[in-house]
Amino acid sequence: MSLIEGRHYSRKILIAMIILKFGAGAMMSCTANFIAPVTKDFGCLVSEFTLMTSIMAISMSLLYTVAARFLNKYRIGIVIGIACICEGVGIALLATYKSIYWFYISGVIIGAAQAFTGLVATPIIVNMWFKKKTGTVLGIVIAVQQASTILFGIISGQLITNLGWRMTYVILASVVTATAPFMFVLMKSPKEAGCEPYGMEEMSTVEDWSTPTDQLWGLTLKESFKKAAFWITLLTCLMYSYGTGGFGHFASYSTLELGESVNFGALAGVCMSLGGVLCSVLLGRINDRFGVKAGLVWGAVWCTLGFSVAIFAKYSSHYLVFFGAFIAGLAYSMYTVQCPLIVRSVVGDKHYAHIWAVMMIANSSIGGGLAFTIGLFYDKTGTYAGAFITCIGMFIMALITGVIAENMAKKYKPYPSLKT
Repeated sequence: MSLIEGRHYSRKILIAMIILKFGAGAMMSCTANFIAPVTKDFGCLVSEFTLMTSIMAISMSLLYTVAARFLNKYRIGIVIGIACICEGVGIALLATYKSIYWFYISGVIIGAAQAFTGLVATPIIVNMWFKKKTGTVLGIVIAVQQASTILFGIISGQLITNLGWRMTYVILASVVTATAPFMFVLMKSPKEAGCEPYGMEEMSTVEDWSTPTDQLWGLTLKESFKKAAFWITLLTCLMYSYGTGGFGHFASYSTLELGESVNFGALAGVCMSLGGVLCSVLLGRINDRFGVKAGLVWGAVWCTLGFSVAIFAKYSSHYLVFFGAFIAGLAYSMYTVQCPLIVRSVVGDKHYAHIWAVMMIANSSIGGGLAFTIGLFYDKTGTYAGAFITCIGMFIMALITGVIAENMAKKYKPYPSLKT
């Protein structure tokens, strides 16, 4: 049975989102493999190169609310298509710079564009079009991005070796820019397409309030600020944002603490990423079928098991870290998939886009801004055990606060429960 029954226009939206996230994989591979060749050519510090990433994050977060407004007010195909072109231009310019400091200009350009194509925009568009199977669709879209990032991570490494880092930036920029025409043609709002969102028609005829019909209600941002459930949900997202920072350290854990080769560490990172791809698909489906509480439990269980196995690998076979990394990867998408879904469940659908954008400013600036402290555990103690245990603690606490927020939200929802 197909994901979307009939010939609904939402099929084209799903295709457009998959194309967009495939291009996003090319964009997201523009950091790790470039550190060594760029810093060597420019004679600069690694921190000077990676500062571009921080500038991208700041530029992105400053435009989150603007992006949410534009996506709801203007033709989304035009908005996202232009953003894709800007991303491509920002990446292409990286191939022309003669000093690392010029990279920061591209950081501003790429970050601003990503506000309209990235983590804020994706749930907004999915929620705009899918009133049914929302979690499943969101999970598939995020999984495509993660798989694409793995693919382009491998491809960019080969391209840098054979063609040099400057030409590789040009090629990746071309891939990102090539997504723009598809956005112009395929990406539309339900109003522009002249149809209702997928699942809206059958929900509008439902008279049983126990059935998920979140499009019938929604808190405003002002009303949300007065609800304890909103602030507890924000805390939940912040803990996922911070805790997710530990998932990127399986490679360095393998090389620095276990004393294995760089290739061994890279393979551990790939195992985690593969688990993340599977997580995105399964997590969305779990939310759709069993509700957000089931999704919260899923993340806590696999995070705990995965990092525990990784820690144990130090005292047993080091190859266990591959298994631990994959298992932990099954919880990797809690921030990108679970957070948008629990926010939607707690605040409703009507003003979701604006509220999610505002919450993401806090998530990116606070949770993401503190991510570097995960590495301090190794710097101060000589082991990643403290970092991994902290990540486990964050996910367990997020489970507790998420369940509390969902239970509190039941008091003001116009029906007993909402899955996704």
